[in-house]
Amino acid sequence: MRLRSIRYFLTLAETKHYTKAAEKLGVSQPSISHAIRELEKELGLPLFHLERRTELTEWGEQFVAAARSALSILDEGSARIQREAEGIGTIRIGLMRTLGTKTIPELAASYRSTHGECRLTFTSGRTGELLDALTEGRTDIAFVSDVPSSGKFVPHYLFSMKLALAVPKGHPLAERESVTLEDTLPYPLIHYSKGTGMRTIVEDAYHSIGRMPEEAYEDEEVLVLAGLAAAGFGIAIVPAVKLLESLDTPIIPIKPEVEMPIYAALSADRIASPASLDFLRYTIEKLGRKPDF
Repeated sequence: MRLRSIRYFLTLAETKHYTKAAEKLGVSQPSISHAIRELEKELGLPLFHLERRTELTEWGEQFVAAARSALSILDEGSARIQREAEGIGTIRIGLMRTLGTKTIPELAASYRSTHGECRLTFTSGRTGELLDALTEGRTDIAFVSDVPSSGKFVPHYLFSMKLALAVPKGHPLAERESVTLEDTLPYPLIHYSKGTGMRTIVEDAYHSIGRMPEEAYEDEEVLVLAGLAAAGFGIAIVPAVKLLESLDTPIIPIKPEVEMPIYAALSADRIASPASLDFLRYTIEKLGRKPDF
């Protein structure tokens, strides 16, 4: 069933006049007659009365309703895709909670100020959860701290965040200007939950010196780890961000530096929308880097 024939049929049904329908469509009257005959042959029933050639039959009335509904859905979908092609549409962002207090919200707000026609949605979670959402098509772009080399993702490095040690007041390391990982070994570590990018980063850092502290507790939230450290449950390695300055706990730099890389990941199995690519390009440029796509 040709889309053109359906449009010709609806126009004739609305105007109830072959000449007017032809003028509105910019085609000849025989073209409309041919389209109607094609539809009637395919459907197996007359859409217009033989004697009154512009008056709908019972089946024609039924087909008008179905055709209008189908064309409405099709036109809406076509318009949405065209907006996407022009870089206008919804951008579904997944982000680590560590990035949700300042970095990504500020970038998104800046982008929205010049791209008001775009709609942004946000999902926060652990790195593993965010990558799963990206794979399953529930998000368009994920801001994470680790991207597996599985071929499922296209990572774009953005920047690195320095990590520091959170300890309770009065702790033997509390007055130090800096600490090494070796300095932390005697003290119980409040670790990150499995599936978090931070757990991998912390474990890789300790593996580089061949030992790890005893694990005391674990949680996925940076603020929870820092809060537990402040309350005396152990030490914690956390991003050195201003948000933690509000907590009543010393935050000590680690030397040599341990860093958490931040990536913007796209799915390798799905074509990224123009809007998502535009936001990624904008983000990379705002962070002082040059996009490689």
